[in-house]
Amino acid sequence: MEEGIQRIDGRIRGRAAIIPNGGSLGELREKGFGEPRDGDLVLSPYEAFYLIEKGKLRILDPRGGGELSLEEVVRRLSKGRAEVWLKYLVFKDLRDRGYIVRDFRGMNLEVYGKGPQRRVARIIYEGGEASLDELRRALRASAKSGRELILAVVDRRTDIVYYSLGELEL
Repeated sequence: MEEGIQRIDGRIRGRAAIIPNGGSLGELREKGFGEPRDGDLVLSPYEAFYLIEKGKLRILDPRGGGELSLEEVVRRLSKGRAEVWLKYLVFKDLRDRGYIVRDFRGMNLEVYGKGPQRRVARIIYEGGEASLDELRRALRASAKSGRELILAVVDRRTDIVYYSLGELEL
């Protein structure tokens, strides 16, 4: 549970949740959530899902219908992008383990906290395709940026197993 964050109101704009300028923005930023933009805080879909699930955020219906359910927010923010829910599952698992998690290009998340090492989590769904060439490119890119590559493999029951990938030098 994200302790210390007061429940706040937000709204949907495009493919993100927006929290208007207010007192809780600093608290959310300190906890590693969102990106400031034009005085507001922009949350990724999975950040919004997480905060809603933890009871720290409510998204208001722009038509004055009150609060949107988590299911409705998921439907609106992931329309046409099934990978958003998969990314949320990994995001939630890592946040619950105490890591700070940020978006990092495509199906990747940047993970930091619990030590100085920065990591990139590459998400792979069991049964999905991940070629050795693709993994090799991801490994090179992460090494070039000074980050450790972690594979987050999500199985059909949504259990997540993490593997650390590195170069083998003989």
